[in-house]
Amino acid sequence: MVEREISYRLFAKEFNDSTFNIHPKSEQLNQSEGRAPNFLVTPAGLMVNRLFVVGVVTEIDNIGTENDLWRARVVDPTGAFIVYAGQYQPEAAVFLSTLEVPSYVSVVGKARTFEPEDGSVFVSIRPEEMNVVDASIRDRWIVDTAELTLDRINTFSDALSSGLKGSKLNEYLIKGGAPESLAEGIVLAFDYYHTGEGYLQGLKTALRDSLKSIDLTCSGVSAFEVGNQEFILGLMEEMDVGKGVDYGKLIETARFRGMSENAVEIVVRSLLSNGQCYEPKIGILKMVS
Repeated sequence: MVEREISYRLFAKEFNDSTFNIHPKSEQLNQSEGRAPNFLVTPAGLMVNRLFVVGVVTEIDNIGTENDLWRARVVDPTGAFIVYAGQYQPEAAVFLSTLEVPSYVSVVGKARTFEPEDGSVFVSIRPEEMNVVDASIRDRWIVDTAELTLDRINTFSDALSSGLKGSKLNEYLIKGGAPESLAEGIVLAFDYYHTGEGYLQGLKTALRDSLKSIDLTCSGVSAFEVGNQEFILGLMEEMDVGKGVDYGKLIETARFRGMSENAVEIVVRSLLSNGQCYEPKIGILKMVS
């Protein structure tokens, strides 16, 4: 029995930048009775068969001729996912046929590629499940996806710094704590896309812009709290010389400038949960930048 693949979170930008599709080998097909999965390898090293995305449906079209085939455009802060649902996805097709535009939706589905004769590659999602959601779920997905993507970017940066390639790089990453699938994906992405720091920095910028797109004042956060967050983020930027900010020193400096320790702790917890900063090691904070 073939286990169901994990549904990964990733932004539309990274998904749409992906052109490398891995097909199962003949022995894998034999062992799995023809059900071994295909994988789309992203430039940041994610090996995707199934994905989970949340965004706003901005367009729905019935493009079928003999059979109904629905195409939807699901937008996140970095771009748009294209979703196709036809006779083999009847529930998703009915869902799209009755959905009002615009609407927030969640989509769980499989990554698919289409390669015309000109050599270009187009990616899309074949939906398994679609649901209407609200803005708070969309915002939570943005935060979670930013955190997960940043973790992969940091692992990929570490891989680039190592100067290793192939099996040696794979071993290095696994010894460093990377999941086997990510280690394999980074090696494949490095060889196929020649991913460098320039692409990773561009992806970081997309993450930062995505987080900025979340309206804190519409998410139950007061103007006072927003002001405190801006103060702490500015202080962290001021104190970070490249290796992060010591949490104890951050509290000490903030107190010196008139902010209570309790208020600092509340803000830091909020920034961590919203994905605006992270803790690379205990007691050290870094901004998402």
